[in-house]
Amino acid sequence: MYRKKINGILIICTIVIFGMTGGLNAQNKPASSTENPGSFSEVSFKKSKVPESQLVRGEDILWKRDVYRMIDLKKGQNGALYYPVEPIGDQMNLFSLIFDLVANNKVTAYEYIDGREIFTDTYAIKFKDLLKRFEIPYREKNDPKKANASIFEIDAVDIPSSEVTLYYVKEMWYLDQRNSTVKARPMALCPILVRDDEMGETRTYPMFWIPFESLKPYLSQVPVSADSLNSATRLSAYDYFNQRRYEGDIYKVSNLKNQTIMQYCKTPEAIKAEQERLEKELSQIGTTLWETSQKQLLEEANLRKAQKSGKTSGKK
Repeated sequence: MYRKKINGILIICTIVIFGMTGGLNAQNKPASSTENPGSFSEVSFKKSKVPESQLVRGEDILWKRDVYRMIDLKKGQNGALYYPVEPIGDQMNLFSLIFDLVANNKVTAYEYIDGREIFTDTYAIKFKDLLKRFEIPYREKNDPKKANASIFEIDAVDIPSSEVTLYYVKEMWYLDQRNSTVKARPMALCPILVRDDEMGETRTYPMFWIPFESLKPYLSQVPVSADSLNSATRLSAYDYFNQRRYEGDIYKVSNLKNQTIMQYCKTPEAIKAEQERLEKELSQIGTTLWETSQKQLLEEANLRKAQKSGKTSGKK
């Protein structure tokens, strides 16, 4: 059985990306009939430059709203983040990637607290606590090379990548006065375990939050399909999120009471109607935030005057 070993809290794992095909190792090598007949090399993202973060100054943000969505990896083009369910060669899905990064201490996972996200050291999760909390089997041994450290052995089949079928995505929508545009960007991800309890009822368990920017160096090297009808991997997972290619329903927007939609809408019909209202509100926010200019007001007044004058002349 395949095993991953963890030194201290580190999984010894040379694979830190998912969705890669075998041909990616031959970057810039043209396909030929003598090399893997019947196949061709995909575009490689391994050596691609990590995109620079777009700096947004607080004083440039005139309006901001946090939007929380739940995305189902088994629906639509979200499946690009779910398959393969278990690692195949050097292919792995989003959760397998995140699990490796957390285990290798390359990114920090933070406690899921209902209703808020706090990205401070106080709320950082220890990897061993994560394994215990979500009942992920492991074997702990003393590390002979490092004092007061442990080695954790985890069977690959015990990593619950197949059970993480939902994610929370936190987005920030804001008005940038530098270019007078409304923008949306992902801020954090939260994988959600979906399991049946002892009574056979399906339960969801939000695992932890990870700031999106901390994943950028790794997601930038992960190719994914742009959509279900195009299997050519010419889009990085980082661009996939930044371009908001995922599909997800709103379950909360920032509000004074910090309530989810489900807390103030009591029926499925009311919830659906509120989600549609919020989506429409967000799509129109670019026009509703601006005050009408004096020039536009004058043009509209002249148009109404002309129309009224035309009606009066018609009566005569």
